Amino acid sequence: MDEHELAWAAGFFDGDGWAALVRPKRRRTGQPIAQINQSDPDVVPEVLRRFRDAVGVGSIRGPKREAGLIDSYRWSASSRGDVTRAGVLLAPWLCGQKRGQFATALGAKLPDRRDDYLLPWGGGFFDAEGWTSLSDHRTHAGFKMIELGAGQSGSADEVPEELVRIHAVAGVGNIHGPYVQKGAVELIYRWRVGAAKDARVALHLIQPWIGPVKRRQASRAFAVIDSQTDLQRGRPDWGSHKTHCIHGHEYAVARLKPYLNRSPNGVERRDSKQCLACVRELARRRYAARQRKIGGI
Repeated sequence: MDEHELAWAAGFFDGDGWAALVRPKRRRTGQPIAQINQSDPDVVPEVLRRFRDAVGVGSIRGPKREAGLIDSYRWSASSRGDVTRAGVLLAPWLCGQKRGQFATALGAKLPDRRDDYLLPWGGGFFDAEGWTSLSDHRTHAGFKMIELGAGQSGSADEVPEELVRIHAVAGVGNIHGPYVQKGAVELIYRWRVGAAKDARVALHLIQPWIGPVKRRQASRAFAVIDSQTDLQRGRPDWGSHKTHCIHGHEYAVARLKPYLNRSPNGVERRDSKQCLACVRELARRRYAARQRKIGGI
């Protein structure tokens, strides 16, 4: 049994799955059930097939068609034996919320948690809740910015464990929220990576485990970023290494006394980019203003 695939399946279930103990009519005892919903306009989502193959139980049903919505499919397990097998196999890598759902549905203790195979878990969670998107650059017309991230619902006083984990796995980005989102019954948090170099790092780590849909989405976004010329930073008319301030004072002669290095290791400090002539003039103006105020002028 491939534990990498089970860790991926646990991440996918952490993102899109749920488990519960339901009480159907005409039954004296509760019935455990586990389910994952996914949408696709054309075919059965590949991630549902992959999840079913990983746990080895359950069935995929659909499509369910509703006007104005993308066709939906679901993987589900409804017998106690199948739900037990899925819960036991996934439990070592599940976060607390979904572990609790399985434990309640089955009324049994689950295997202990493990902290290995977290990259496959991250790939599974990204397949469920992640995205790679483009938006217009805020200051450079015609340029695009990339964002990689994932969302999860939670309470007002606690960041979802799933986002804390994927943030730690990727080592980049930040967690934002909570937000109120239209149509959501809970507050929303988001793990977001905005810098292109950081997004590449995160994607490089989880890419071996994500499915073809999210892989194509990321490839298309990075193709746009890579086709752009490098943005010029700063003020080109000032040059990359200024020698004078905006008022014309030369940095090299602005210091009245020579700089003495007092560092014990003898490392030479770089030239200050703060204009000391401007600083002195500002200090004189402030001093004069204080004297006028004291003198009642």
